Amino acid sequence: MVGRFKRLRTAVPLLALLLALTACQVDIEVGIGFNEDGSGVVTVDVALDEQAMDLAPDITSRLLTEDIEDPASGWSYNEPRIDDQGRTSFSASKPFSSTEQLESVLSEIFISDDVFRDFTFERDTSFAQTDYRVTGVVDLSGGLDLVTDPELTARLGGEPFGERTANLAGALEAVTVRLVLDLPVGPEKEEVLQLGQGAQRITLTGQDESGAAVTLRWVAWAAFALVGLSILIAVAGYLLERRARDRSIDPTFTQDSLARTTGSAPAPPPQRRLRVVVLNPLGVLYEPADDPAELLASFAAERGLEPDDEEVQQLHNQAILGRITPAELWSGIGLDGDPAELTEEFLSQYTVRSGARDFVAEMVRRELPVACLTNDVSSWSTALRERLEIDGVDTWIVSSDVGVCMPAPGIYEALRRTTSVPYEHALLVDVGVEHLDAAQALGMSTALLADARPEDGEAPGHALVTSFSDFFRRRPRS
Repeated sequence: MVGRFKRLRTAVPLLALLLALTACQVDIEVGIGFNEDGSGVVTVDVALDEQAMDLAPDITSRLLTEDIEDPASGWSYNEPRIDDQGRTSFSASKPFSSTEQLESVLSEIFISDDVFRDFTFERDTSFAQTDYRVTGVVDLSGGLDLVTDPELTARLGGEPFGERTANLAGALEAVTVRLVLDLPVGPEKEEVLQLGQGAQRITLTGQDESGAAVTLRWVAWAAFALVGLSILIAVAGYLLERRARDRSIDPTFTQDSLARTTGSAPAPPPQRRLRVVVLNPLGVLYEPADDPAELLASFAAERGLEPDDEEVQQLHNQAILGRITPAELWSGIGLDGDPAELTEEFLSQYTVRSGARDFVAEMVRRELPVACLTNDVSSWSTALRERLEIDGVDTWIVSSDVGVCMPAPGIYEALRRTTSVPYEHALLVDVGVEHLDAAQALGMSTALLADARPEDGEAPGHALVTSFSDFFRRRPRS
């Protein structure tokens, strides 16, 4: 047979002869290694025990047939080696480029073309992974006919080796055929078969996940999760904002008027024990006490602008909520120049209110914590603290830091959580009635710091003080 491995016509009958004459053990391993494109290499390894080698010392030269040594056959022969069981191993390999060529190569191993058949190789690539699948049929039912020469059998009267087939049953058990499949990924698969065994379907699958694709898949899942989370946050924010609007306090309402509108008497006040004094620094610790937005409008007017008061108020609201920077505030008002210099000049008009430092010092002496709650730009609040230096304030809650400003309930809740003091044990001192109304509705004690006592008939609904000394005056006995 020209240009082929002669289906081991020289080697296989020799092995069969050894089996017939002795109790030799022969292992035939057929390995099929696949590449990603379905090509690969077939490797045939024949292992003989010492008894077989003693009986046929020239088997090495007999296995080196003319076709094996011929480069045109495509087979590459490896030098014999001794394995870990003391057996002598002979191996040869031949590449293939497709499953069709694979079956052609496999048909060269045994006498019959039907031993290896119906082999398929499938490669399915999808996002983030590649799936491999190989199937085939191995049929050793031909038994000794697979390792005997038909011409020799005919000369021996139709019986292999001149012996009846029934007398050669032990020879079948002496031959082990191992099929080893190896895909581009995953562990290899080994099937151990015996001569005479019927057709067996062999299947091996493997899966390869691309590292970059897996990363992209996780990024995609993370993006979907973030979208879902952002929707939940948006819904929660909407509900909280609506709840805050529902709880917003009308500045004209006091607790008494609120009780009258609901037709019920106010609940008796809880037992109070003062545990923190809360001050609005803008107006209480610092002067002037005017609305900062009005001061901004005046500041711009002094520099030759004609600012729109409502627009300035809106810009100031955005700034104290932390939504725009001081530079964007000055630009929105229409003032050009260095934002830091404009800020320093604007804040320079603030001074410490008379008695403020002494009041805070007295609270410290009495071991009563002092907190500041303010609608302000964070950097402006810090600059005023550093310049005006009032020691003894334990906690600062600044609207631009928490994203909510008075009289919304959220900023009072931030104060409560930071100080861990319930509303009923806190006193708020402020110059803004609307701030005090909201605090009072939550249960805080309140005091309005005013420049003068109100005229007859006017009642702010809060304790009224015109100076810090009013906090320490003895009340007349009733």
